[in-house]
Amino acid sequence: MSGLSDSVAVAAVSAEPQWNWRAPDLLERVPGRAPAAILTTLLNDLHLRTTQNGAVQGRELIGDAELARFIELFAQHRLTARASAILVPHVLVMLREYTAGLQHLGAALPFILRMFTELCSRAMSIDTASRTPELGALYAQLVDACVGVAARTPDGETVDRVLTCVADMVVPQLAHMVPDFERQVGVATHLMQQIISPALRAHMTGGYSGPAQATTQTQHFAAVLQSLAALAQQTSLAKVWRRDVWDFYGDAKFFSEQTMAPTLAMHWKQLVRQLLVTDKDRVADLLSRIAASAPGLFANRVYEAQTRALALRRLSFAVWAGTTNQYLSHLPHVQERLVDILKNAPLPVVQCEVFLCLRVLLCRISNHHMSNFWPMLLTELIRLCLLQLAREGPEDREQAQLFLAACKFLDLLFVLGTEDFLIHQWVFITDTIDALYGSPSASHALLDRLSTRLLSMPSTRRKSAVVRDNSYPPALLTRGEDSNLVFSSVAAIDPALGVDLGTTELQMLGGRPLKRPIISVRSVASIKELDEFVHNASAQTFQEAFTMAEPDMEYIDALLMSDLMFLDFTAANSQSPVLSPAGFVSDFEL
Repeated sequence: MSGLSDSVAVAAVSAEPQWNWRAPDLLERVPGRAPAAILTTLLNDLHLRTTQNGAVQGRELIGDAELARFIELFAQHRLTARASAILVPHVLVMLREYTAGLQHLGAALPFILRMFTELCSRAMSIDTASRTPELGALYAQLVDACVGVAARTPDGETVDRVLTCVADMVVPQLAHMVPDFERQVGVATHLMQQIISPALRAHMTGGYSGPAQATTQTQHFAAVLQSLAALAQQTSLAKVWRRDVWDFYGDAKFFSEQTMAPTLAMHWKQLVRQLLVTDKDRVADLLSRIAASAPGLFANRVYEAQTRALALRRLSFAVWAGTTNQYLSHLPHVQERLVDILKNAPLPVVQCEVFLCLRVLLCRISNHHMSNFWPMLLTELIRLCLLQLAREGPEDREQAQLFLAACKFLDLLFVLGTEDFLIHQWVFITDTIDALYGSPSASHALLDRLSTRLLSMPSTRRKSAVVRDNSYPPALLTRGEDSNLVFSSVAAIDPALGVDLGTTELQMLGGRPLKRPIISVRSVASIKELDEFVHNASAQTFQEAFTMAEPDMEYIDALLMSDLMFLDFTAANSQSPVLSPAGFVSDFEL
């Protein structure tokens, strides 16, 4: 029976992810072999393999990991509730045996954990008589032992597989599998102490976060965050992980390229959201860090500006990670902090963060709650536009970055088309038919005037940086229907801008046209790189008004995520890192 089991397991497992039903059918046709008896035989065979150092018959056909995977799948698809009750005594014996000898399993360790998780889950699903406290206690010991062995193994792939199993199977069922709450806390605490907390501390200190032979640092850290996110979904275990997440969130390296890689950003979004839901006092702490420190004789203005910018970025990320109007009760305090910042003439790095925070607020707070912001917003936007119109002499890169942040905010306002802004948008763009066909008289709109000024400047610039050139990573967008993409270009009013500056892009999704912002870069070296936006903003906004297009909020959210991920003050005078599109998965093209 053992040789037949191995051959059948080879046939079934090799067919993954499609389950090969012929293999279990063949086993069940053996006379006197019910599913429970088959599983008992397979478990005995697996135990014999993993406890004996010598060669075991059939090992050359299928490895221990494959056999464990077959047992898991067979139990999942063929084991009934009645048969599960028969298996409970046998599973108890096996749990005791394996918990004492996990260190010899090697690469089969995560598969053994998956197998016992499935078997114990089946056993716990039957009547309460079979849900013995001993089964839950032994399973908790098995999980602790697996985590402990994984934390010490040099094989990074094994660690990542154990963490994936913990995130996908163990933690979601922990309350069901381990009824004793104290044991649940013990399992979660052991996971934090052995793997998750060391990885977080290694990131904060600049050390390597994964095992010596991990495939990549990012891949291992993604598995760590996946397990941490699974723990965060269990509200009863919040005290186990909150402190570590908050400490890491408050660290200066949180917005580094290694920590906030695109593959990790969604995990952090979920973690920060759960953190602030379970501990609401943390929001007040975030707001307090934005307040300006008392002036002193030896105060370092640049350092203080960077500290406030980092505090603003944390607040922006927290609001972005939340749901609509989740932080509505804190909105007056946020407004107070932002007004205070702008009144004190901050450095450009802080002002850039103010505009980023305002973009997040526009997407996370209902429009009618933002009415008190408009006097401040309009005053600051007009001031920056007039400053660029009156500027003389060489360009300042920091001022160019600040004007980029302001233009991104205006770009979002044009796309959202909120009622409160529509009555003021004539100040910035031409909102009549003249936007398409021109006017014999000069436009008084600020962006149109700035466009004329940019055209009159020496032609020493590179190609406009606003053109969608994959500066934003596409896979920040989730997969979605994108099969009917329609492009409609706005003709350039002035031939001096070239022939490739059409920018209006409408995406048809479910029969509804969607509109997107024009700007798709994180940084510029000169305001001349924004000429496409200032030139086409009037025409695009006017044309989209007639298409009845709605904002593409998924795209806008992706742009926000990309801007929120990184904050590197050491690279203030260089281009922001351009991420490889290979690290993303999306059906969108930016």
